[in-house]
Amino acid sequence: MEDILIIDDSLEICHFLSQYVLPELGYRAIVANTGRQGLNKLRQSVPALILLDLQLPDISGLELLRLIAQEGYDVPVILMTAHGSEGIAVEAFRLGARNYMIKPFSETEAQAIIEQALRERRLQQEKEQLNRNLQQRVQELTVLYAIGKSVSSLLDQEEVLVRIVEAGVYITHAEEGFLLLHDAQANELYLRAAKNIGEARAQSLRMAIDDTLAGQVMRTAKPIRLDTVSYGSSLKVKTGFLVRALLQVPLIVGNTVIGVLGVDNQRSTRTFTENDQYLLSALADYAALAIENARLYDEALHNEKRYRDLFANAHDLIFTLDQQLRITSINKVGPAILGRAEDELLGRPLQDFATPTSWVQARHQFEHLLIGRAIQPFEMQLLNNDGETVYLEVSARLASTTSRNEGIHCIARNLTERRRLEEQLVQAEKLSALGQLVAGVAHELNNPLTSISGYTQLLLRERDLGEHVLDDLTQIHRQAERAARIVQGLLVFAREHKPERRTINLNEVIQDTLTLRTYQLKVDDIKVVLQFDPNLPFTVADPFQLQQVALNLINNAHQAMTAKGEPGQLTLKTEVVEETGVIPMLRFSVTDTGTGIPKRDLTRIFDPFFTTKPVGQGTGLGLSICFGIVQEHGGHIYAESEVGVGTTVVVDIPLIAEQPQGITDSLHDPAEFDQEPFSCRVLVVEDEESVGLVLARLLRELGHQPVVVTSGEDALTVLQHDSVDIVLTDIKMPGLDGFELYDALRQRYPELTDRVVFVSGDTLSPATQTRLAQSGVPFIEKPFAIYQLENLIRKILARRSLPQAE
Repeated sequence: MEDILIIDDSLEICHFLSQYVLPELGYRAIVANTGRQGLNKLRQSVPALILLDLQLPDISGLELLRLIAQEGYDVPVILMTAHGSEGIAVEAFRLGARNYMIKPFSETEAQAIIEQALRERRLQQEKEQLNRNLQQRVQELTVLYAIGKSVSSLLDQEEVLVRIVEAGVYITHAEEGFLLLHDAQANELYLRAAKNIGEARAQSLRMAIDDTLAGQVMRTAKPIRLDTVSYGSSLKVKTGFLVRALLQVPLIVGNTVIGVLGVDNQRSTRTFTENDQYLLSALADYAALAIENARLYDEALHNEKRYRDLFANAHDLIFTLDQQLRITSINKVGPAILGRAEDELLGRPLQDFATPTSWVQARHQFEHLLIGRAIQPFEMQLLNNDGETVYLEVSARLASTTSRNEGIHCIARNLTERRRLEEQLVQAEKLSALGQLVAGVAHELNNPLTSISGYTQLLLRERDLGEHVLDDLTQIHRQAERAARIVQGLLVFAREHKPERRTINLNEVIQDTLTLRTYQLKVDDIKVVLQFDPNLPFTVADPFQLQQVALNLINNAHQAMTAKGEPGQLTLKTEVVEETGVIPMLRFSVTDTGTGIPKRDLTRIFDPFFTTKPVGQGTGLGLSICFGIVQEHGGHIYAESEVGVGTTVVVDIPLIAEQPQGITDSLHDPAEFDQEPFSCRVLVVEDEESVGLVLARLLRELGHQPVVVTSGEDALTVLQHDSVDIVLTDIKMPGLDGFELYDALRQRYPELTDRVVFVSGDTLSPATQTRLAQSGVPFIEKPFAIYQLENLIRKILARRSLPQAE
């Protein structure tokens, strides 16, 4: 029941109002008979209405109105007066009076005026409450708007979440606030942002899902709003974390709860309302959105970084062109393969770096693309900073840029190495074909060379030759040997050769190699200077492999001088290099006056497939093969060069004084025998008539009895009715070849198998080498010296006589 204060010195009026008028209206009366007494009662309890007499014994009613206004009491006042003027009424209303009653007044009149005043007061209070609610709603919406703006504008997730928690505390009038996120691996909630929570509690605010209120929000995806009044005791957020009221709402992304947003009052007894729950849920939506935005932003940054990394570090060349075919972007491969800085490429027309012939086709392709036509990948050639050609296969497509101007995106695969590999394959095929050709040529040449050498040796054995005839025959024999060395060198270079270490004279190996190039060097006006150490000691090495090294180096020097376009000088030098504490080395150097090699390439020239020559003019294998051969011999190879002056390649191989144990060549070295020679029957199997005749002459000259046949089949026929001591057979023959004849002898005449000798001009081919090794049959290479044939026959006969000696 509300109170109404009556301030009047008339006891009758006070009694009438307090006993009859106000109880009828449902109010309780508080009576004061003086102004000071009434002011004190007002100060003790503010009533709903004041009924004030104009004339009081101590102060006037108008003065009391001024005091009430001054002290800030907003209480409606009805002035009671028995005689008043219009001026007094105006002043009363100015001072805050709502109405007045003229004494005497009836109960009905008094009730009507009092009810009107109270109704106006209630309306005013409701209006004020609505204004306060509206202001609060505006503030809440302003906070939510600010948070929403932060979520959409701020990229720092940490700052956004802190703002959300602060806003939650502010709009719910809470003491503390926190935001927990779900750790899926540990199945726990951990603190992500907080407001007014002490550092000690913040560090320990990590809680399980199963037995906490926040875990319940996570599991159910529903908010929780509790207080000590409804719950009956203090609320436990976590062990040691007790509050009087709490409100927690879920953070939901899609259909998944990712965390909890909560506020609480630890000291205040204020409970949280449904509106607080609504506002906090709105903030939770913003928080979830901020977290999702941050995740998407981080993912976008990661993807951008990944794609930028793919673009920048892709093995293929990636670049973009504008409509004028100028380079607008390019990855790291571009500057690398073109030998230019990125800023030298950007903004420049692609045409500036393309070869003129390839640009015609490339521009045609780009123009077709710009008008909307589909194109297939095409080839284009660019020139790097050194003027070398880079071969590319370009795939291009039309793409719209941010300015809506259509540009061209290009991915170009570097085909330069592929071109070189293709050339290397072609070169390998050529070498293979050359090997087959040389093998056939060698066989054909070795037969007439064998005849020439054999007949010449027979003539040189005559004792009554004139001096001039002897000189001529000697020259013929030397030229035949030279031709045989050339054929042997061709076989070594063009075909595989089984490593063979033996005692060699390095000067002779280089001189024999030079013989293969003498004519071409002379034709190209290249002077050859030999600086051989005449006292160069012998060493143990593979002469065929060293010949291959020398031939490669001479060829490279020849090409470098030819490319320079002027007469040159080739200097070949040998010497002994001795250093204290180091094995003595034999040094072989090749010096030219050619174009030279840039310093940046000197460390790479021995790499496989590296070449400074244009595609199609070099395989990049020659020097790498040389490097491998020299390393296999325990030596080293290096180069010194100056562009425009020339190059020197130096090869050092160890000086080995004695031939390694187990490496012999007894069938090819002259041998002395104590026993007297004796005559034997030799079956000569040779399809080349001239070679068969010279072998017969040589055997007769040595005191033997030759029987010559031209095929393996004829040899088997002879053996059916005649016996022989030795079978001397060619390997390559039509019909039954030498190996097949040997197999037949093993079956039919096993006693002859250890008296078979192979004669061939193709002992370097891999197939022949393999068969010779498998059979263990001695062999002699065409052309040969008479003493070689004689020593071989003596060894075979000596081996046959050993059992008789026992």
